[in-house]
Amino acid sequence: MTDDNTAILDAALQVFLRYGFKRSTMGDIAKAAGLSRQSLYARFANKDDVYAAGLVLHARRTVASITEAWAGIASLNDRLDCLYELSLRPTFEMLRANPDAADIIDAAETPSGQRAMEDARRQKIAMLTDLLTPFAPALHQHGQTPADVARFTETALHALLTTADSIEALQQQFASLKAALMALTRPA
Repeated sequence: MTDDNTAILDAALQVFLRYGFKRSTMGDIAKAAGLSRQSLYARFANKDDVYAAGLVLHARRTVASITEAWAGIASLNDRLDCLYELSLRPTFEMLRANPDAADIIDAAETPSGQRAMEDARRQKIAMLTDLLTPFAPALHQHGQTPADVARFTETALHALLTTADSIEALQQQFASLKAALMALTRPA
């Protein structure tokens, strides 16, 4: 992804947050990015493709930020807290602050949105698998592998974003997930 596209995708995110996905137009995105519509269409075929590329960029940034922060954190407990603070909570707050959050989430149901969500999911699962790999012996004692638990964790984190109705509920549900992960990573 080029730096030019990154600036476009950052501008598109702001447009989607301001107007919602359905009401946003390629013209709105082009204007926010300081481009002509023709220049935008030269890079992206349509609004769905802009959205999908933005999802992938957001996932890459999130994974890179978390991975970088984890480099200075030794314990699984603290790394999970970091995951909450750098990804789950800010995403939840961004969605809750946006009156068109459902519209933005629904946009991921397009074919390009689904491909982007799957790419983001793979990135997060790889990150979580790396996190859990040192605990493989304990996980195997529970009949699990790091990849199995990573897939479950990513699915659970995604569900928390769409089902928690308050920050308190999000914190409580994440605490339950974290407790389960901590228990699974202890030798039996």
